[in-house]
Amino acid sequence: MLQIQKKSLFILIFILSAILINAGKKSLPQPEEKVMKRLGSLIRVNPEYEERYIILHRHTFPGVLERIRKSNIRNYSIFLLDGILFSYYEYVGNEYDSDMKAIADSVTRDWWKLTDPMQDPLPTRKEGEWWAEMEQLLCLDKKVKESSVAQRIAVTAEVIPGKEEELKKLCKNFPADLEAATNKKDFQNANMFYKDGKIYYYYEYAGNDFRKSMGEISRNEVFKNFQDEMNKLLVPKKNGYWELMQEVFHTN
Repeated sequence: MLQIQKKSLFILIFILSAILINAGKKSLPQPEEKVMKRLGSLIRVNPEYEERYIILHRHTFPGVLERIRKSNIRNYSIFLLDGILFSYYEYVGNEYDSDMKAIADSVTRDWWKLTDPMQDPLPTRKEGEWWAEMEQLLCLDKKVKESSVAQRIAVTAEVIPGKEEELKKLCKNFPADLEAATNKKDFQNANMFYKDGKIYYYYEYAGNDFRKSMGEISRNEVFKNFQDEMNKLLVPKKNGYWELMQEVFHTN
């Protein structure tokens, strides 16, 4: 009887200890999990400065690049078409506002003295913005390879006036299994943004034969149906619906 009581007491102590340990774990502050943010923004570049802007960004100050990385910005690209600059970057920190404020160090302010006169902010930007932040419509964030070894691509298309909400609904109902299908063909990290009647689509290609991969994914019935539905909402151009942008800047 005494042995049974001792055994029961031991089990009770073990259970209570486990409860207290688990309770202690729950009460301890847990490190905040980093959630990557993907951001797109727009600004104009004055036509007379386009060539100079491109050359300048091929020789970005090392201190500017270092400050960008310290502020937890990764995979930062700027693309150009018809006087519009489209930027895409990924933020991997936990304190966005303070990291953005920290960018304005002395080296970067000197850099802005060169770049700001070349730029013309959009009238539709929010108060306090220089680059106008965009609305993200689609994010397929899975990657086959690291972005640093992938080809970065940005294209843009014009939305038929009055069709904006239909487009947003279409993107919201993106077929669940289509991301995996595109990954199999080496397309990854696709992000679509909207601003002022146009959409900007950033994605990466991680394969070795772009035309072959594009041809194969274009034969996917789900992809074709989605693309056909989207094209109904876009203004046709001379060579289709999408226009390719030129990349003028990138950081890993």
